[in-house]
Amino acid sequence: MLWMCLAACQPVMLIPTATALPTEDTKSTVEARIEQFTPIPTVEIALTPTPSITPTTLPTATPTVTATIEPTATWTTAPTLTSTVMAEVVQATLPPTATIGVPVTLRRVDHYRLRRPIERSDTLVDYGDKTYPYGGTQFGAREVHLGLDFFNARFTPILAAADGVVLFADSDITTLVGPAANYYGKAIIIQHNFNSPEGLPVFTLYGHVQEILVSAGQSVKEGELIATVGDAGVAIGPHLHFEVRVGDGFDYRMTRNPDLWIRPYPGFGTLAGQVASASGANMAGITILVRDTQRTRETYTYGGDRVSSNPAWEENFTLADLPVGTYEVIVSTNGRSLFREAISIRDGDTTWIEITLE
Repeated sequence: MLWMCLAACQPVMLIPTATALPTEDTKSTVEARIEQFTPIPTVEIALTPTPSITPTTLPTATPTVTATIEPTATWTTAPTLTSTVMAEVVQATLPPTATIGVPVTLRRVDHYRLRRPIERSDTLVDYGDKTYPYGGTQFGAREVHLGLDFFNARFTPILAAADGVVLFADSDITTLVGPAANYYGKAIIIQHNFNSPEGLPVFTLYGHVQEILVSAGQSVKEGELIATVGDAGVAIGPHLHFEVRVGDGFDYRMTRNPDLWIRPYPGFGTLAGQVASASGANMAGITILVRDTQRTRETYTYGGDRVSSNPAWEENFTLADLPVGTYEVIVSTNGRSLFREAISIRDGDTTWIEITLE
């Protein structure tokens, strides 16, 4: 991860065309059932002149560390299914030199442990919708989003994001796994064979599915077919709602940003950062533009307190699927620039930026 600390919209987000990845022929098993997919419309944005800012490499800041938790190694056996977080889990993962009661500082480390839950092809979309990202509200028009949406036709195959054991695979009418009954309609929750950097169990949730193809207690492998895309529950059209949860697989308030868990495409990286106000103003829903010579992309700071950040990073925005290269990061309001700096995106890494608005 490249860590850059830098001090101090409105174009439509465009999705980069990534280098094709090796794919399995999953389409053949459902070809007769998949409806014709229509790509999400995109709008070309007029570019302003290429920025003349020359990116500079800043010295990496070293946070004050009282005790450090190293990333937990992959389990060698199937995990025990859990639905609650116990204090003993945290205590067991503290390094031998740590003292209970002493503040623990986690390091910012990449943890791209998950594959994409949709296989890429000419007709299938394996990237999350950028208009309603994790933590987004579509400018207050919708509830704060706690996952990523993958828009695909009904019966599109859904794949396990990593090895693990199925914790839940059923309708959520009687078992609450979201903010209300029948919210996801039909859902699958998988507990994976690794822990989060702070030592807690990691889960993925697959919501609004059409068909459930696994059962609770079943072991699954990364890339295994587990369900098909649908629109069950509270959904506008067929799509996969995908979440990462840490600590408790049944608690929708325990989500984390999937952008920081899903492996980038080869030749791509992720931007993550924190927007803060020198005056202490609320930074929810701030638009951030990320521009290169080809196009302008946009993302937004998290829109509510329900959104959980990575505890080591405390980020309040991300933008995944950025091709390697140099970009301008811009925050402005009413035509007045509040922040404008150059950053570099590196292959397979997270570039970190801190933005302070006066």
